[in-house]
Amino acid sequence: MNNEDRPVGEPSNGHDPEEDLKVQRLEEDLSAGLRRTEAGSINVKKSVRTEREEVRVPRRREQVEVERVPAERSEEVTEVEIGEGEEFVVRVYEEEVVVSKRVVLKEEIRLRKRVVEEVEVVEVDLRKEDVEIDERTERTEP
Repeated sequence: MNNEDRPVGEPSNGHDPEEDLKVQRLEEDLSAGLRRTEAGSINVKKSVRTEREEVRVPRRREQVEVERVPAERSEEVTEVEIGEGEEFVVRVYEEEVVVSKRVVLKEEIRLRKRVVEEVEVVEVDLRKEDVEIDERTERTEP
């Protein structure tokens, strides 16, 4: 009987590797990686509000007081003529409040991103093959 006529699994004179039964046992292996995704955003918006403020400013103004004083002695004035339409102007001044505004820096808002590292536990089901060998041959002992 040559090797071709021999049933599978029957011993032969020499060892033929092609006749060995090979069963592969497989299992899933776990590898974890990271992917960067957008988690949200922060909007920064400025708005303007108006507040009324009151400021007290002391100011001065001139007033004209008119005082009539009788002449101490009554004497004749010869060199002066009585004039009609004579007009004298006395200027009166006052202080006027002037308000000016200027823009000044009061505060800077700084937004900084920082990386916070944390550990997340992820549970994953892995499949693994098991191989059972059920030997059903009867052996006869010599």
